[in-house]
Amino acid sequence: MLQALTAASCACVLIELASMRTVAAEKVPEQLVGSWLAEDMGGRGVIDDLQTTLEIREDGTYGGMAGCNHFTGAFSLSGATISFGFAAATRKMCVPAAMDQERKFLNALGDELSWKIEGSKLTLARPNGPPVIRLTFMDSRASGGAELKLRIPGADAVERQIVRYQCAGKTVQAEYINAGPVSLATLAIEGTFIVASNVISGSGARYAGGQYVWWTKGDEARLFDTMEGEEDPGILCRKTE
Repeated sequence: MLQALTAASCACVLIELASMRTVAAEKVPEQLVGSWLAEDMGGRGVIDDLQTTLEIREDGTYGGMAGCNHFTGAFSLSGATISFGFAAATRKMCVPAAMDQERKFLNALGDELSWKIEGSKLTLARPNGPPVIRLTFMDSRASGGAELKLRIPGADAVERQIVRYQCAGKTVQAEYINAGPVSLATLAIEGTFIVASNVISGSGARYAGGQYVWWTKGDEARLFDTMEGEEDPGILCRKTE
């Protein structure tokens, strides 16, 4: 997820950075600004554990994770209509299902769309047409998040430790939670929140959650994305002060 640009080709609608046009929005409504998580595309839902996100920024730019690749661009607004400009994106190849969802998502953003917000939901639709993408607000400003409490039989106390890492120029915050026989790690990565459980490891501590594997040893860790296949070397992360 945090991996730099690769030389691999991609069949999706991906435009290199040098060809991106800048289309600034004069005024972006406050309720539109933030990070949005896709929960439905074309009425067919999305893949579980594969986060497709759209970040709309107040400076008239947008970006996010399409499913396999990060993307960025600029947009314009005209009332309740939004037009996303050409997107620059990384060029990794993932499993076919991830690439298919990414293609559909980026293709949908290529149209002029009407936008409508109801509560924490954003609907993007073709003018006078059906919705093409439905998203839910995931920015921490929405409500601060939900609280989850677990009762662990046999656990006398809970130990928690927060550690920050630098991973290929990005910051990852990990919280390690130990309670009796249960060992968890939560990871905050560029707006994505992951809960991973400790699994058997020959050395160090290995956690798995969703499509990610987080393997720590000493002051270093490595983040693996299972969507990139068994040959994925992972991304090296180093503990910061």
